[in-house]
Amino acid sequence: CCCGWEGASPPISAVMWSHTKLKLNFTSYLNFRYTMQKRFPSILEVYYKSNEWSGIHGIRENDQMTWLSSKN
Repeated sequence: CCCGWEGASPPISAVMWSHTKLKLNFTSYLNFRYTMQKRFPSILEVYYKSNEWSGIHGIRENDQMTWLSSKN
């Protein structure tokens, strides 16, 4: 394997780094969708609909709950 821990578990630092990276990516995408909701709501609606058509549900609701809780 190219990662250096062939046949063994990855070091905890690699696990923590990837967790942090995923969390930052999620926050970035959430902020981007919030900006889209304010500036281009019709484009964001297409995003939500396309995910729902492909079987991915709950993104819209999660976004709305997050945005409501951040206002309080």
